[in-house]
Amino acid sequence: MIIHLVRHGETASNGQSYAGRTDHAMTEAGHRQARLLSETLRHGPIGTVLTSPLRRARDTAAPVASAHGLIPIVAPDLMEFDFGAYEGMSKQATGLRLRKDHLFKPVPGGESLFDLWSRAGRIARRLRALPDQSTDVVVVGHFWSNRLLFGRLMGFEFEPACRNRDYRPECGSAERISLMR
Repeated sequence: MIIHLVRHGETASNGQSYAGRTDHAMTEAGHRQARLLSETLRHGPIGTVLTSPLRRARDTAAPVASAHGLIPIVAPDLMEFDFGAYEGMSKQATGLRLRKDHLFKPVPGGESLFDLWSRAGRIARRLRALPDQSTDVVVVGHFWSNRLLFGRLMGFEFEPACRNRDYRPECGSAERISLMR
């Protein structure tokens, strides 16, 4: 099975502040990215589209699913990292060091990277259990949720997956991963 691991289209907060669970809408550029992604994936044998429940992910998933006559399946485990008290704060102003200080210790009012790793594990198991392994799957998530799901799918251990910088998803990007059961 081929997994197309997609990061949602651009929002106004990307790169500026910790959006996390805030339900930001995409910019016009983000909507263009979603349409382009739909065109790029138009010819593949897509059988399933999973998406985070956040609007920016659902709006990215919708044109892809529609092009294949599918309805996106909302998967709460694809939600972005819960930044808690840092939600909405400027990235430059906080000095937040997730990989150093919050591997196992939750951010105030939020979660730890290990919490997200656990959610990513549930998604990886769900993907491996899909009955039709002959069709591709599109998974639409967020920066951190995708990074840790990528680590799970590639067989990394937790800490190396958090520290790995090989996969740093851009808005509207799709990473193609061959998945063996």
